[in-house]
Amino acid sequence: MADLISLKELKRYYDVGGEVVRALDGIDLTINHNEYISIMGPSGSGKSTLMNMIGCLDTPTEGIYEFEGELVHEMDDNQLASIRNRKIG
Repeated sequence: MADLISLKELKRYYDVGGEVVRALDGIDLTINHNEYISIMGPSGSGKSTLMNMIGCLDTPTEGIYEFEGELVHEMDDNQLASIRNRKIG
């Protein structure tokens, strides 16, 4: 069985007033089925950005996100909505 969530070198950069903000800079994370994790860190550390990525609400600037072995960046809006509705909640 494939990992539930697999992130490899995931990056999310934002352009804020001409300056690049690195909200996520090379995250590697694997979450297996029936596994519980917590995301902790200080304000501005990228927790919300990471959760938006995992929840299929945002897309990475670079890197790979696989959900149950499927590449998320190759999914269309309907597939992403289906994952959010049926699998993520």
